Amino acid sequence: MSAKIKAVIIDDDQMTLQGLTRTIDWQKLNVEIAGLAIDGMEGLAMIEMHQPDLILTDIYMPRMDGIAMLQSARQAGSKAEVIILSGYDDFNYAKSALKLKVSDYLSKPATVPEIESVLLETIKKIKQSNQHEQEERELKELVNYHLPETKKRLLKGMLEPHFCEKEFFEKATKQLGLNFTNQIFTVAVLEYVVPIGKAHFESKDLLTYTYAVTNILEELVSKQANVYLADVQKNKFVLVFAQPHHLREETSKNRMKYIIKQFIEPIKNYLKLDVWGSLGTIEYEVSLVWRSYRHAINALVERASVEDNWLVVNEQSLNKLSESLPSKPIEHYQSLMEVVLEGRSDELAAHISGLLLTLNEHKAMNVHYMRSVVIDLMGMLTISLYQQGINVEDIYSNVRWYQDLERINHAQDLESWLKETMALVCDAMANRVNHKHKKTVDYIKKYVKEHLNEDVTLDIIADKVSLTRNYLSQIFKDVTGENYNSYVTHVRMERAKELMMSGKYKLYEITAMVGYKNNAYFSQQFKKHMGCNPSDYC
Repeated sequence: MSAKIKAVIIDDDQMTLQGLTRTIDWQKLNVEIAGLAIDGMEGLAMIEMHQPDLILTDIYMPRMDGIAMLQSARQAGSKAEVIILSGYDDFNYAKSALKLKVSDYLSKPATVPEIESVLLETIKKIKQSNQHEQEERELKELVNYHLPETKKRLLKGMLEPHFCEKEFFEKATKQLGLNFTNQIFTVAVLEYVVPIGKAHFESKDLLTYTYAVTNILEELVSKQANVYLADVQKNKFVLVFAQPHHLREETSKNRMKYIIKQFIEPIKNYLKLDVWGSLGTIEYEVSLVWRSYRHAINALVERASVEDNWLVVNEQSLNKLSESLPSKPIEHYQSLMEVVLEGRSDELAAHISGLLLTLNEHKAMNVHYMRSVVIDLMGMLTISLYQQGINVEDIYSNVRWYQDLERINHAQDLESWLKETMALVCDAMANRVNHKHKKTVDYIKKYVKEHLNEDVTLDIIADKVSLTRNYLSQIFKDVTGENYNSYVTHVRMERAKELMMSGKYKLYEITAMVGYKNNAYFSQQFKKHMGCNPSDYC
């Protein structure tokens, strides 16, 4: 049963107070009388103390009249529905009542049926308002729940071509309150290596260093306006700078160099790591961030030939870069990571095949290069899992990835190893993802049941929670095992059957109550799903 509605009654006539408390069946209305008052001053204190949902009040009372009391209550934040009971009919008071959002006005003496009728309408309004507020709270909580993931997907996605053309980009920037208009963009990549002379260093320590560097960068980035940590890849960290478009390029570069130096120094000083960075080209559209990223990644190849090699600034086109190594397919890296971390097992094989196909297109492709790509992928995966609070050992016992990979000398064996290992992690993540998204699916189910007579398309819900329709559809299917439209139809048919069996409604009423506009179409759907005609129930 829903929570009781709290009410206070204020009237200077004791007989009216007693009559209202005794003659109205408040229990039946699910209303609790929280307090009684005999004037506006007492009434205001009562309202502030109990924060009622409903106020019944007279207008003319000693010390403070009803209008003054309501004005003070509204100023203090009361959103209660108000019913005025008064024997005084005055146009000016009626105007004041309208300004104070009074629900109804009853002239004394009012009969019990009249009072109950007004109460029923007002209580209905209160319940609808409470339901709406509850939905808004749940929705806000759900949106906030998805914010960190949304921001991560947005920043990572900006490193891919065509990402900014997708529906998700527009939704995510709006939800996160980010405005990328009238700005210029540059990507910086920081990379660290553990000094050769560092004692007792093992490859597994890379994860600890990466996590420590990530923490340092996150703290420093949080203190800088319009600088974003977009991605972490093994021992590389991708930063996106967004600056006012009116800045001169030289000023912009100097500012970025200064900030990057501030970022690098604590990593070198506290963690004793060798660190350098690269700056990509300045781009004038957010949709071209990926291009700056490519330049920055490739610029790292040239760092050995740069005298002051703590930072390489790539100002030229990619043609000037070293062609000794093919660039690695970053988009495939990122999309494959998303598939695995979201547990989308049915898409895994296609993404791995796409990655391998891209690798085979490179002239310099060989098993050594392919192995380095797979090592990069496993490093990225390990770090991504760690960022989510998951140790790789929890999924894959006796982890010896790097040792295994060093022993593989044939591309076909490397492909088999990659598919098997990724599938194992992907399946494990699917279970975690289902649990993580249960909250979202619970909200969808609740929304559908409470708005069954409305148009409950997935687009409407996706717009409410600021997620894309496709992503929400995937979440629902992963958690429930059925698609959204099938679920809605099933709920509608079950509800229709309940209404038919109650014997209280005609077929056209039931059709509307479960969200259909056409009786014939509803009957057709009912027979299709229930195996019989509505007339068999009605």
